[in-house]
Amino acid sequence: MGRFVVRRLVQAIPTFFGITLLSFIILRLAPGDPVTLMVGGTQGMRAEDLAAMRSAYGLDQPLPIQYLSWLAHLLSGDFGRSFLYKRPVIEMIQASLPNTLLLAGLALTLTVVVGVPLGIIAARFRGSWLDQVIRVVGVMGHAIPAFWFGLLFILILSVQFRLFPVGGMLTIGKDAFDIPDRLAHLVGPVLTLSFAGIANYSRYMRAETLEVLGQDYVRTARAKGLQENIVLFVHALRNALLPLVTALGTQIAFLISGAIVIEQVFAWPGMGRMTYDAARSKDYPIVMGVVVISSLVLMLSYIARDVAYGLVDPRIKRT
Repeated sequence: MGRFVVRRLVQAIPTFFGITLLSFIILRLAPGDPVTLMVGGTQGMRAEDLAAMRSAYGLDQPLPIQYLSWLAHLLSGDFGRSFLYKRPVIEMIQASLPNTLLLAGLALTLTVVVGVPLGIIAARFRGSWLDQVIRVVGVMGHAIPAFWFGLLFILILSVQFRLFPVGGMLTIGKDAFDIPDRLAHLVGPVLTLSFAGIANYSRYMRAETLEVLGQDYVRTARAKGLQENIVLFVHALRNALLPLVTALGTQIAFLISGAIVIEQVFAWPGMGRMTYDAARSKDYPIVMGVVVISSLVLMLSYIARDVAYGLVDPRIKRT
């Protein structure tokens, strides 16, 4: 297993550099000029002054030189300074990353804790009204865009009934360690971010459980007179979970990318909202810093998924 993890880490290195190169090129070739945005337009600015600012930020150099310069600083631990906020990017990421990890971690936990049991229940009572309700919820999770679900949550539960805060992470004037207030602010974004995942996992789990329940070893267990719950949870559940472990990496990628929209809807002070604002202002260092952190998190999640798959399925040998 150790050799497998090392091999996957080595294989991830060219992938990481490929992601950073493509992101750097796309970001630089996108329309817009960060210097013009910083000064609020070119009116009243001499061409010499604009050229001097571009030179100060290294934007006048050829694209390959810009990338190599950025990469050299990155490998030395320097993520650069924000064009807009004049702060080190690493400090801004350190301030916002925990908030995004908290949001994504709770959403992933809710996805698994709710989605998997719903799928098992739907398979256990196949064809019943309960199965139909769970399948309808699954279709709704796929059909409703996350941002629209978030807006409905705010409009109905926050504005109309005043059950939850409209947005933010903490009510103004509240103590930073006020746990009930923190939890109230988490309900909306966590539920919105996990809704599609719950729908996916419930459908996957239902389909996989039904397939496993039709296998020969399950019929043999039933023929021995075992109770249906024992057959389901002892013999069938572990094998039905295997494809869901594979889907875990994709779900983590969805949560990270979806956080950009959800954090904007709920004014959540995380990396997603920071990335959105940086992309609008063409703040290259912040966007590239977020790309680096997100890429590392995703690649490590894929490696952890493969390791978990080998632990769940003893037939898989890692060398």
